[in-house]
Amino acid sequence: MKKILILSTILFTTAAHAGIYTNTGNFRPYIGIDAGLNIADYTYKTELDETYYSATINAGARIGRNFGVELFFTHSSTNELENTYDFSAINHELYYMAYGFDIYGYYNITNEFNFFTTFGVANYKTYNKYTYINTLTETSEKTDENDVSTRIGIGLMYTFPSDKVSALIKYQYTPINNEMIQTMSEFSAGFRYNF
Repeated sequence: MKKILILSTILFTTAAHAGIYTNTGNFRPYIGIDAGLNIADYTYKTELDETYYSATINAGARIGRNFGVELFFTHSSTNELENTYDFSAINHELYYMAYGFDIYGYYNITNEFNFFTTFGVANYKTYNKYTYINTLTETSEKTDENDVSTRIGIGLMYTFPSDKVSALIKYQYTPINNEMIQTMSEFSAGFRYNF
């Protein structure tokens, strides 16, 4: 399934790139916001929750009928796990931030509905924090890791009749492959305001 998603994304995004040459007068910048539900596949065995919530802000442009580019910044919620013992406790926190760009290939279903594919590059910074608490002291240790990864996705967009606001849903798959998170599946919904 992942191979089909990768091949179709590259094929559709490349085919959509041709639209930039036939519709150069249709340049539409936008800004937007997304809310996401993300599922992590951890590299190691842990009792941490695999589900994260995230918020994303983005800015981009639709160039021509079938092609677009977008810059984004994402911040996830924090997953916490506390292990308590007779006289001590260990609190584990994990969260991430990401920024990068995506290339969009758009395909009109109707005048209002578009199917799209995405291919992008993102920098994921993962934060891993342990806090050790006992009856006398509290110490903490925090590590972070930067990883650049490609990401692919698919989605649907509806543009309201005013042509100023669009709503979309999308799925993106990212093989982060760092010491903490192996892959990330991102399900999101959001809005775009078109200038």
